[in-house]
Amino acid sequence: MQIKVLLFAIIFSYVLSRRIKQKKSTLIHISLIQKGQRVQEIIKSTLDSDIKISFELSREVKEQINNQNLLIDHLDRLQYAYQIVYIPLRNQYNAQYFGKIQLGQQEQTFELLFDTGSSYTWVASNDCNTCQKAGVKNFFNCETSQSCSYLNKKIKLQYGKGKAVAQFMVENLKIGQLLIQNQTMLLLDELTELKKFEGDGLAGLGFDTLSDGYPTIIDNLFIQNLIDKKEFSIYLTEHQNSEDKQSKLIIGGKLDNLGDYNNDQWHYCDVINKNYWAILGDYVSFVSKDGKIRRSLKSIKPVHYVQDDKSDILFTSLFVIDSGTSLIVLYKKDHERLIEYLKDFGIECFDSEQYQGISECDQSNIDDYPNFEISLCGKQFIIPPEKYLLCSFFQCYLMIAPFDQRVSILGDLFIREYYTHFIQETPRKIGFIKATQD
Repeated sequence: MQIKVLLFAIIFSYVLSRRIKQKKSTLIHISLIQKGQRVQEIIKSTLDSDIKISFELSREVKEQINNQNLLIDHLDRLQYAYQIVYIPLRNQYNAQYFGKIQLGQQEQTFELLFDTGSSYTWVASNDCNTCQKAGVKNFFNCETSQSCSYLNKKIKLQYGKGKAVAQFMVENLKIGQLLIQNQTMLLLDELTELKKFEGDGLAGLGFDTLSDGYPTIIDNLFIQNLIDKKEFSIYLTEHQNSEDKQSKLIIGGKLDNLGDYNNDQWHYCDVINKNYWAILGDYVSFVSKDGKIRRSLKSIKPVHYVQDDKSDILFTSLFVIDSGTSLIVLYKKDHERLIEYLKDFGIECFDSEQYQGISECDQSNIDDYPNFEISLCGKQFIIPPEKYLLCSFFQCYLMIAPFDQRVSILGDLFIREYYTHFIQETPRKIGFIKATQD
């Protein structure tokens, strides 16, 4: 921001030093640029006064005026570039990604998980003993911040198996260089049955239908004119501490250099649910590397047809794109049949005794596994086995898990492969492109 202010100061000081040359008796002295106004605006304000003026401008002076106006137009566009900011995300073992925000007048820093599957933003109260047991390290005291106030309202929340009790508060929140005034958020008093949470809280990137109508972070950034477009994008990598290959949350739009344009292009799907970032799925498949063996579960009216050796009906075609979920999660009835299909590739999988909800497979050679393929609103997305498996010397664990509710979820595992663009303005859309790799 300081660089931006300095740039404007240098340009305007130069412009103010260049004056239209005054004719001997007929012209009045007028500066070309005054406090960011264009020449035409200054002339109009002068004409509205009691002073009578006339102009005889040479071609050189007219060209100079035009160039200065083009320069201001360029600066207007440059200002928009500052409305797209990115937040570096810390990768915690490919399971959770955290970015920093600041709260209150003292700008206390917290690491939050940015979650497209929920809408409330919360941090833990300094009185929350159960929060510390869950893994939270930093706590907030509303009473010591002059900009913080309570709303005298409480709420109970459910995050997977985790349960929380929180009170509403209003506080200033800073994300990157963008300061949100009076963000309604939650202060947790209790957090139970949630283990190994490595952050200080959660930032909801969902819709206000899941936050009792209170504006979300993205809503307020747009309402308070801090971003020009009501959208954001998420770029995730497997790198832990590499700055040049760091995961990012981009607020206000997308960065084109994060997409692999040599091998892919943006593909957008309509959001089909008022509460979640949910889109239509056509089918899920296991496909051999040579493409000769394909086993699929297909929606009743798939948009994209593929010649299958064997297929069945997909129980749910609703896919939620959720940055708060680590894995790919399928509705359990779809998951069961897809696991059965792996037998046709010579692979036997079963419920892991060590890890609840995870399937363990007897084949330890990744090269023997097929590609996992998903079709979303007419386009195929491929996840290779080295991305959906976690293997040891004797077995592999399938990072595609079952879910009790009739919905499937594409979490961080999918977003790492495909840079994802979320457009919240109507009509809501989600875009995907192959993410740039090493």
